[in-house]
Amino acid sequence: MKVKAKAKGDITKVKMMFKNPMAGPEEAKKKKIKSEFITQITAVYNGAVVYEVTTSGFVSKNPLFKFEFKGGKKGDKLEITTVDNNGKKESKKAKIK
Repeated sequence: MKVKAKAKGDITKVKMMFKNPMAGPEEAKKKKIKSEFITQITAVYNGAVVYEVTTSGFVSKNPLFKFEFKGGKKGDKLEITTVDNNGKKESKKAKIK
């Protein structure tokens, strides 16, 4: 997972790239791999959820997501959490620049 967060004025722009095959059951069967895809992405800043999305295996491999939110100061941290269809949870904290 790669996360870049940049504050400009009172808006913080965030780019997130995830390394995941995003293979649903049908695609996994064709490619003879394990079905694995991110089902939920959540971004938390100062204890408040600023971005939340539910996804499926129909998103491209190694997806890139972008969003922006009002607030965020340089030096503060943003926590990104993902959950996949197998229950694997991954978190990362990114410093806002």
